[in-house]
Amino acid sequence: MIRIALTALLCLLTALPLRAGILADGTRVIYPAQRREKTLMLANTNRYPVIVQSWVDDGEGNPELARAPFVVLPAVFRLAPGERQAIRIIYNQDPLPPDRESVFWLNLYEIPPETRGQAETPRVTLAMNTQLKLFWRPAGLTAALDKAVDKLRFRLVREGTGWAIECENPTPLNVSFTSLQLAGGAGAAPDMDMMTRAFSTRRYTLSGPPGGARQIRFSWLDEHGAAKTGTAAIGRVIPSSTP
Repeated sequence: MIRIALTALLCLLTALPLRAGILADGTRVIYPAQRREKTLMLANTNRYPVIVQSWVDDGEGNPELARAPFVVLPAVFRLAPGERQAIRIIYNQDPLPPDRESVFWLNLYEIPPETRGQAETPRVTLAMNTQLKLFWRPAGLTAALDKAVDKLRFRLVREGTGWAIECENPTPLNVSFTSLQLAGGAGAAPDMDMMTRAFSTRRYTLSGPPGGARQIRFSWLDEHGAAKTGTAAIGRVIPSSTP
């Protein structure tokens, strides 16, 4: 899963193209605990140079709030149009849970040059932050992601005046969905991050009534970020818990 955020640095008129120009050679990073570091190759596909700031956090998207146990080198660098650059992600050995994957976000914050013109010409400079999931996998964890998906359990849950799909993940791996759809019924409302974490339960609000559906179709992302599809039975309907 990749998240892209826009930040207007100068609230003026002329905008640059609204797309991320820094591309990585993967859509996610799997970091085995036994590795000293992980390398990721970046490329600047823009027609202009950019300054890139890179860091790992818990998803805040703000380097000043970053508390993740990873260092990215180089932290700040310039990329000319078409230029490539490898970054190194290094785990600082702060303790993390040994029985499950831990999830963080790698941030690639690109700042283009200012659009120069006459002094009175309105202009804008947009910075984009691309976020890629980073999965730290402890030593000894040999579970396969496709096997983890097979162990997921789904239930329909009444939630206020609507309905939700409840996904229970009893495995040590995190599972990221791109869609959840009841067979012959409604689907889960879109969300920027549709991940059910390891050893946890998450609810996905339905966009409409479930009808008589007893099966769910879903798309999930494998370790390379490729979309896979699956189906599962829906468990019994249970009432929503009271806060």
